[in-house]
Amino acid sequence: MTDDYSTYDAAYLLGALSPEERRDFETHLRGCADCSASVTRLSGLPGLLAKAPQPDLVDAPGPVPESLLPALLAEVARRRARRRRVVLVAAAAAAVVIAIAAGAFIGLRPPPPAADPSAIEMTAVAAGSPVQAEAVLDAKAWGTHIRLHCWYDDTSSYRPGTYRLVVTDNDGTVQQLATWAVVPGETTTVDGSTSLDLDEIATVEVRNRTDKAVLTLSP
Repeated sequence: MTDDYSTYDAAYLLGALSPEERRDFETHLRGCADCSASVTRLSGLPGLLAKAPQPDLVDAPGPVPESLLPALLAEVARRRARRRRVVLVAAAAAAVVIAIAAGAFIGLRPPPPAADPSAIEMTAVAAGSPVQAEAVLDAKAWGTHIRLHCWYDDTSSYRPGTYRLVVTDNDGTVQQLATWAVVPGETTTVDGSTSLDLDEIATVEVRNRTDKAVLTLSP
């Protein structure tokens, strides 16, 4: 989400944008996945606000003497009441936005994979990598079967993309065993097989679409 439109999502759903701002933002939404996701997360905001109890407003001041310019004082009272309403609605909207955002983030976090005593946790090549995985290496008569449980833990920085499961043998030869796209909030199970025996595998790696290793393990 760019700075120019970072505060438009709630205002767009509440109808607070001008016609020109609304047209610009709708054009922007067609090309911005972050803004589109934000609008989707907040789509329930108008309904939640509609169900919120109306705030009690302070009664306007009673009549004043003619000598005190009643028209002017009435205008001041109307402006104060309007300002109070704006503050109360803005506070309610902010509270709902925070609650929705927190719930959405918690809801999108993937459940931990089922415990497998033979699973080996892969090591992140660079600190802060949002991709995590565990691998089960099973020696077979014909080679090695690898089952990978992979998940994208940090949904806030998710970007669509594909990943590859590769193995490198002791001579440095690389084999690709599988490709997949990580889905935020879900654990992906990937199966791959190689004719290499387990003791012939030097490394098992998860690589991104630029062929850069993000996770690795040495059997």
